[in-house]
Amino acid sequence: MQRLRLYANRNLGAGNFFWHAWKISQDRDRPLLFHPDVTQPAWEDHEWKGFSLNDIRITVLRYANWYREQGVTGGSHVGLCTGHGLYGLLHHIAVTSLGGAAVHCNPRMAPQTASEYFLRTGARLVVGDADLLKDLTSAWQTAGATAPRLQDIRVLDAEAVRPRAALPSFPHRHTDDDLVMVSHSSGTTGRPKAPVFHHRSFFAGKRERLWTFPSLRSDRLLTALPHSHSAGISYLSMALLLGIPTLILDGADGERVARAVNTFKPTVVLGFPLTLAEIDPAAISPEAARHVHTWNGMGDASHERHIRPLTALGAPGTGSAYVDGLGSSEMGMVLFKAAHTARSGHYGRYIGKPVGVVREAAVLDPSGRELPDGQAGMLGVKGASVTPGYWDDPGLTKQSILNGYFLTGDIVRKDGEGNWYHLDRTPDVIRAAAGDIHSLPLEEVVLNTTQALDAAVVAVDDPQQPGRSCPAAVVYYADGTERDAADLLTVCNAALDQAGLPRLNALILTAEREHLPVGVTGKVLKRTLRENHHDVLSRPATNTVAKSAA
Repeated sequence: MQRLRLYANRNLGAGNFFWHAWKISQDRDRPLLFHPDVTQPAWEDHEWKGFSLNDIRITVLRYANWYREQGVTGGSHVGLCTGHGLYGLLHHIAVTSLGGAAVHCNPRMAPQTASEYFLRTGARLVVGDADLLKDLTSAWQTAGATAPRLQDIRVLDAEAVRPRAALPSFPHRHTDDDLVMVSHSSGTTGRPKAPVFHHRSFFAGKRERLWTFPSLRSDRLLTALPHSHSAGISYLSMALLLGIPTLILDGADGERVARAVNTFKPTVVLGFPLTLAEIDPAAISPEAARHVHTWNGMGDASHERHIRPLTALGAPGTGSAYVDGLGSSEMGMVLFKAAHTARSGHYGRYIGKPVGVVREAAVLDPSGRELPDGQAGMLGVKGASVTPGYWDDPGLTKQSILNGYFLTGDIVRKDGEGNWYHLDRTPDVIRAAAGDIHSLPLEEVVLNTTQALDAAVVAVDDPQQPGRSCPAAVVYYADGTERDAADLLTVCNAALDQAGLPRLNALILTAEREHLPVGVTGKVLKRTLRENHHDVLSRPATNTVAKSAA
């Protein structure tokens, strides 16, 4: 009944979700949000204080009172730059409750990039961690730019007091098109974009998920997402609305997630694919593993190599499910979803079918014409959750629309049974002399064949065909075992032959993560790999660099 009331409430949106959660709760003092201080030694052994809805309300009132004193009101843009996931959420609620827009920035973003991003998005006040603010200040000084007002987030927490009387016009009464958030894209192909999120559209996907999101009294959620990202805010808002005890894990990597799973014993674990791929199943205790019924990956689709070890965990005899979602910052939520279990055999970059909030999805050619089943093309979507555009960049917004569809930047295909497959990101397609090669199906085979921790297939220069490219794989192991790149290239090409896919012309073997770099949201920086290895076919082969005529 509670889900029905939430679904039917047309006044409920992304700007006021917390106040609805507080209003409908029957136990406002029940601890809901847990936030361990992962900077402390043996942090998982410490007692974690849980924040209840009443605790959150009091803190939000203190912060909102401080923001109101700084002149924050409807239409204000407030920058948030913190590695403290709980702080980020509480400040987001405070700012949007005043009618302002929270401009989130991943704390791992390079200071030069972050400083430009805050100026570009109109943040007149930036609240964040002291060390991050210091780096931002240096970047603004180097660029000769005028810095926004800055506030140390911990000092603010210590000094902010509750208002003596009710704040006027609080919480803000949002209209559908009120801007509530600006949250940058991953930036893997260049400067991070700045999609905007409105009160109505950013909640559209969550409204649909109210029916399917786990919310038994026994459910517990661990979110290892970057909580400065739209996905992090989205899932935390769902958890509060549905009253799910949730662990907010900062700076999540596989090792940290495993430690948190052992202590918190969640039933659902959320993360971007790389974070989940890094989890060592052997590091999770059998008792904790029995509690997990769902792993939820989102953003780019996940590889079979990373899904299978996790689905083997869970209840004895059945294992767990891995819900693999394809989405992007601009879409406001996952657009395609496929559920895998220990018995699944359907992989090959299979992403399932569009979720309910997607009104239309199509495979498009460059002119906007819909392509027939089996052909690869650009993914275009229509739906209520899609961003209205990019902040202060109408040109980029216009480029993202084709024949009424929003282009997600993905290359996909659909089969005759309505199943969809993720083939590539648009900038990563390999323009070979014999035709386009899509990198992701090749990566699937490379990972399954090598059992490496991670791998990426990218375009390198074709020395025989100037202006054309060939596929090369960068393969990363973290176990310290010596391997020969030529042997790996041979077995990978044999597997690619069997799969009916193009062969690799080169394989680069690395034992260092920095040689397979990832961006702030954990996506491999293929642009950087292309720059670093563009001439690999013109260089001598070594034990770690193998070449083939393919």
